[in-house]
Amino acid sequence: MIVLRASFSLFLAVVLAGAAQSQTLKIADRQASKTVTAQQLLADPATRTVTIPNDPVYGRSMTYRALPAVELLKGLAIGREDYVEFAATDKFSVGVPARLLLDSPGTRPRAFLAIEAGTEPWPAIPDRGKETAGPFFLVWQDAKRGEISSEYWVYKLASLEVTDSPYKRWPALNVPDNLPSTHPARRGLDRYVTLCISCHRFNGAGEGEMGPDLAKPMNPVDYFQPEAFRKFLRSSKSVRDWPERKMPSFVEDMLSEEDMEALIAWLTYKARHP
Repeated sequence: MIVLRASFSLFLAVVLAGAAQSQTLKIADRQASKTVTAQQLLADPATRTVTIPNDPVYGRSMTYRALPAVELLKGLAIGREDYVEFAATDKFSVGVPARLLLDSPGTRPRAFLAIEAGTEPWPAIPDRGKETAGPFFLVWQDAKRGEISSEYWVYKLASLEVTDSPYKRWPALNVPDNLPSTHPARRGLDRYVTLCISCHRFNGAGEGEMGPDLAKPMNPVDYFQPEAFRKFLRSSKSVRDWPERKMPSFVEDMLSEEDMEALIAWLTYKARHP
């Protein structure tokens, strides 16, 4: 029995080590790409222990081994005006402004890449069965609620790539130059890029695939009654619910009343000016 137990322990250690080695992250800029393993990142001397007191994915305090984003991006051809596209294994994809990732160590909030070790798996995400946030998770230290978009906490991360801003990559999203600077559709476009494009494309623009395209075949302002749409944005399950629903509830400190009206103004403008 002792021999069998020792053999099983050795087998388990080999399996867990292999799992850690198989966890890979693709990193790319406009010229080149590379793939790194969790094991390599954990061995980086810049990796440290980071505690997130109010982790929004786990809903409690979490402690990770993590690498500062500025260290992760070191050596890439990247400027502060660029974006970094983070793509997850579940088809979630969002562009994060590079300036938020490249800020100096004294700047808050600060981005880290949390790394799940094969020998110390993270707990399951609440209400997600056995699914964890691993193998990689973009987390933010000292981020006040509403200060960093909820979409910028990217878990189940598979790759990151330096890109142009969404406004430059998909110019069809923009409103015309002659639209007054005070028009709410301008602010609404920013809210779409920050909160919605990670899951919803618009007329094909974007990379998110978790939710439906917001322009094809119809714009939501054309099939939602106005108050029902506002209620849906605040709490999607209060309007319609289904087993695979992933639409989050945008409470006011994530999407203010002014921002919600601006988002609706942008969708309305694009519906009337395709």
